[in-house]
Amino acid sequence: MERLQVLKYGKGQEYRPHYDFFDPKNANYQKNIGKGGQRVGTLLMYLSDVEAGGGTNFPKINLEVRPKKGMALYFANTKFDGSIEPLSLHAGMPVNKGTKFLATKWLRANPYVS
Repeated sequence: MERLQVLKYGKGQEYRPHYDFFDPKNANYQKNIGKGGQRVGTLLMYLSDVEAGGGTNFPKINLEVRPKKGMALYFANTKFDGSIEPLSLHAGMPVNKGTKFLATKWLRANPYVS
């Protein structure tokens, strides 16, 4: 597994829609998967409540998860056959009021080598 990443979002900050998997069409694909394989899953851990905004949005499935301190959210970045999961597109919505603290852990297909 990759190292735990802790993020802080203040008012107006967001993370635009993106995928956590490594795209096979990307020039750095081989380099990225060489360190532990594909990112098969993502675990988000909400470390704070957010007064307004700051949800995790999945636009392709019309779902938004509101951050709540102590809650965790797991989603798969690949399908069971190892192919990429296009429905895993997600975004960190803008924080409208308060501060959002979030920890992210990416799970790899194989042991991670830094």
